[in-house]
Amino acid sequence: MSRGDQLFRQWTILSRLSAGRRSRRELAEELGVSLKTITRDILSLSVFPIAEERSGIDVYYELVRGARAPSVRFTPEELLALLLSEGTILSAVDGSPYAAAVGEALAKVDLLHRETSERSLARLPQVFHSSFLKPQVRADLQERLHEAAIERRLVRLTYFTAERRASSERVVEPFFLHLHPHGLHLIAYCRERGDFLYFSVGAIEALEVLTETFDPEARTFDLKAFLSTVFDGRRGAPVLDVHLRIMEPTAHWARDHFYHSTQELTEIDGGIELRFRSGAPEAIAARVLSLGPDCEVLAPQSLARDVADRARAIVDLYAVRGGSS
Repeated sequence: MSRGDQLFRQWTILSRLSAGRRSRRELAEELGVSLKTITRDILSLSVFPIAEERSGIDVYYELVRGARAPSVRFTPEELLALLLSEGTILSAVDGSPYAAAVGEALAKVDLLHRETSERSLARLPQVFHSSFLKPQVRADLQERLHEAAIERRLVRLTYFTAERRASSERVVEPFFLHLHPHGLHLIAYCRERGDFLYFSVGAIEALEVLTETFDPEARTFDLKAFLSTVFDGRRGAPVLDVHLRIMEPTAHWARDHFYHSTQELTEIDGGIELRFRSGAPEAIAARVLSLGPDCEVLAPQSLARDVADRARAIVDLYAVRGGSS
């Protein structure tokens, strides 16, 4: 028996108990397992408030609800453990009738974790200090977007596009909220453009959650492939296999920085080599320039040329300023 079969059976037990009282014998017959297996499953589900009552030779189980149900609280460590194991949990129930419900539960755990963390920081202003503002998550919009994504409801946005310096109204299907060091973004299917887009939540000027729902299965979407086109909060093509060499003294602090989720860092004599695969070449070039002359682009050559062109433009800018002084 695979771990997936066991999880599927235990989720089925919870589903049956959610509908009402069930005997151990009824559950065993329905699921085609022994009475001992049902007993072990109930023990594994002890985190849930399941009442047990013996009647004659059988045992009856019931999911406790309402005022009788005990209050369950997660510690910050437990919440973090759930978030870190999200991929494993979702893979285990993939294809089962409970996959969507598990995904929604983990999304709520994510919100709870953020709220718990923010409350903890709020209680400790005298010992916590930051030299920079945390990413703008627009808490007033985040919860509404999160609920809309969970409930699969359309959203009407008024969105400011910086490149065009103009606002536009559009209806989108919200799929994911993506939090990263540069802020919070919404990944959504834009019905006007007929494509998945990356919206900065901070650039949303107005938002209305509509009653109409959408079917995510009607869209072909690969989150991993989509995020491969994102670097430092900017999205673009093509996706590059980047290879950098960073020498000391810059490597001393650069090795501790986060660059991309695919990054691989190798120690070399006098520095480090960094590899990652990402889109948004303009954003990558800007990050390379921020590392100064100790950073060299080994591949691809298109990125090396872009960095060189930008470096010459910077030199020319200051040469003009110097000549006019």
